[in-house]
Amino acid sequence: MRFFVTSSRLPAALLLSGAGAPRASEVSRASAWASSSSLATAKVSLCSATAPLRKDVRKNDRGDARRLTFEERAERRTGKTRDQRESREQLVQEAHLMVSDDFPEELEAIYAKAAEKANISVMKVLNMAKCLELLDVEVAGGHTVLLIKVAQVVKTGNSTIEITPNSASFGNAILQRVSRFDSTLQVSKEGTKIRVVMPPITTARRDKTVAEVNNLVSVFRQRVKQSRTKAVKVLQDAGLDDGVQRELAAVIDSTASAFVEEKVAELELLAEEVMSMGVDESDVATGR
Repeated sequence: MRFFVTSSRLPAALLLSGAGAPRASEVSRASAWASSSSLATAKVSLCSATAPLRKDVRKNDRGDARRLTFEERAERRTGKTRDQRESREQLVQEAHLMVSDDFPEELEAIYAKAAEKANISVMKVLNMAKCLELLDVEVAGGHTVLLIKVAQVVKTGNSTIEITPNSASFGNAILQRVSRFDSTLQVSKEGTKIRVVMPPITTARRDKTVAEVNNLVSVFRQRVKQSRTKAVKVLQDAGLDDGVQRELAAVIDSTASAFVEEKVAELELLAEEVMSMGVDESDVATGR
């Protein structure tokens, strides 16, 4: 009778010996060989696996050791979760936007108010007729339009201006608006026309106008300083990293300084024009 051996954990020499039953010593040797072979295989398998680095194993992990994910390593490195990092990045972006866009816009708004007042003061001396043309006049229905849209303004002499409304219905509104604009003007209604008599342009009046412009410059500087302080306070309260905060604060300082230097020069130029342009009282006296 033949025996077919399909698989066995015994050594080949023992299987081919033809013996009917293995001796005890042979079985013992075969068992020891199988054990040593399994142990060697296990060692090879263990050595072939990549051992996780100590720094990549989550602390207090009671399960099997594993490698940390990218997000987990970033969290451990920065001390912040992904949501916290995204929130911080968004905060930094908003801070940059405030410094690059919002702050300059606020400075422009501050200057616009100062420039408007300065221009009015100067134009009262240099070109009163132009000032009157640009006055806002309230018409029927509560609408507000420029005076030049509803009347003709003509300078008829060195100290006189004549206003002719496009419609008689605008007469009273124009009369009241011009009277409120400057108390030094003598405003009267002659038929359908409005006559305006201006005070003479004296050196004292020019000096007064220059003083007004200089005062506006001081107010402008102060308001820019307040805006700068407010912007820096916003950065401080935002909880930004010290380096980012210092960088953005430096940008605010340089922006404010450059803006003030540029706009103050423009306002001072207006003050110089007051002293060098326009009709003087001496011109009126000589009939020029």
